Amino acid sequence: MAAATIIAAQSCDMKQSVDFIGHNGVVYTVDSAFTIVEAFAVKDGIFIETGSSETILSKYKSKNICDFNGAPVYPGFNDTHCHTYLTGIDLMSVDLRNASSFDEILERLEKAAEQNPDASCLVGNGWDQNLWEDKSFPNNKKLDELFPKMPVVLNRIDQHAVIVNRAAIEMAGLSEDDKNIDPLKALKENGKFTGVFLEDLCNTISSAVIKYTTADLRKIFTLAQNECFKYGLTSVCEPGLDPLALKVLDSMVTEGKIKLRMDVWATPTDEFKEKYPAPYKNRNMNVSAIKLFRDGALGSRGALLLKDYSDDKGNTGISMESLDQFRSQCKWAYEHGFRVATHCIGDRANREALDIYGEFLKGKNNLAWRIEHAQIVEKEDLPKFGQFSIIPSVQPTHCTSDMLWADERLGERIKNAYAYRELLGQLGWIPTGTDAPIESCNPIYTFFAAVYRKNLDFVPEGGFQMENSLTKEQALRSMTIWAAKSTLEDDVKGSIEAGKYADFVVTDKDFMNLPEKEVPSTKIEATYLGGERVL
Repeated sequence: MAAATIIAAQSCDMKQSVDFIGHNGVVYTVDSAFTIVEAFAVKDGIFIETGSSETILSKYKSKNICDFNGAPVYPGFNDTHCHTYLTGIDLMSVDLRNASSFDEILERLEKAAEQNPDASCLVGNGWDQNLWEDKSFPNNKKLDELFPKMPVVLNRIDQHAVIVNRAAIEMAGLSEDDKNIDPLKALKENGKFTGVFLEDLCNTISSAVIKYTTADLRKIFTLAQNECFKYGLTSVCEPGLDPLALKVLDSMVTEGKIKLRMDVWATPTDEFKEKYPAPYKNRNMNVSAIKLFRDGALGSRGALLLKDYSDDKGNTGISMESLDQFRSQCKWAYEHGFRVATHCIGDRANREALDIYGEFLKGKNNLAWRIEHAQIVEKEDLPKFGQFSIIPSVQPTHCTSDMLWADERLGERIKNAYAYRELLGQLGWIPTGTDAPIESCNPIYTFFAAVYRKNLDFVPEGGFQMENSLTKEQALRSMTIWAAKSTLEDDVKGSIEAGKYADFVVTDKDFMNLPEKEVPSTKIEATYLGGERVL
């Protein structure tokens, strides 16, 4: 053997064997210096080194070498508010998004019923009366005419209101004569239900009408995981699972059927508290937080405000539970080591949650309690996030979905809404998510909305309240390393650095350097979880 060949062979033998090498890419590490490298090596599901292609290829060898051909590579995206359970259900339901009228919804339902003649009920998701010429809530008269016997449940886009037919109302056992039913949550005309129900009554009806088997739940979570991988999500926060859904998810994680990294926030029922007196971890799933609600949604006028809605005098929204009940749940979480995540849209809801959090947190801490949405926050309440180390967790596409009508609800208070840059300033960082299936779980849309403050029609020109936009670097951090930080996991994921999970995404275009109008069309080419390709 020639001397040169011998030297080359010895050099190759000296290289460390790894499971994966990626090179010739534009790799956004999202480390503290926002370093961009070309290559990295992965072993046992962990990044072991990053650097130039020359360095990595000279030090490591692998049977699995990927030439990125100059493509952009990012840390795996992390959606900090993604209802995987509801996303799976949504994929199995009639799509009512962007319907221009209630009549169009009825047409979609008729078509779905024809295609599913054996269905025991009809479920639809995504209607939004704000898109209709008549922006008032519909009634169920035509729904009853079309479906006199089969129960129909139609969820509003925000999942905080439903319209159902009489068959569904009767199956749920609801009566107009029941004096215990909150009139703010069950709309009536001439003493009769219109079919529109809000907040917890949505769940009351849905749970009575829609019965999911264990097999259904497994399909729901499988569909949701596939949807997440499709959009480059390797981690999510699941905000609110009941005990049965949690049990099924837990078994699927144990079986290796669910690989998505999940931070699950449980609905704190008595059953949950009895079974989980302390945080629980199973492989890639953490159950270490509870999900609470202070109010409903702005679109259905359920957000809890300090003053009346500008377009509905006398209405200040809906409080989901008494302050004593809310305080009691926070106390249980504090004493048992669980984090708390509370849904707060309105300014009153945010103030109440921040103040009660403060009773337990007292000052700066590392407990990672959070406010979900933090949508409308009075200026005087903003410093409380920093004072008590409370994380503002936001969903930028809510801003661009709501902006065309939110001022009708809020008037001059709109200036206190969707204030992402001001919120970021409280802790110096901010995590983002989508609230899927209320919005698409595509994190590219999250990035676009955060940076440009426009919808996918590129409206409004110049962006909406741009003083609260995020920079491109901030937006990318918000859905990677800051998202990981929000669940106290930034030491193991969220960036492409040695010692962290090898979760990464390859896209067809570099959205960090694209013209504005090309950003939303960015596609995911590959999704890797622990060095394993899952898309």
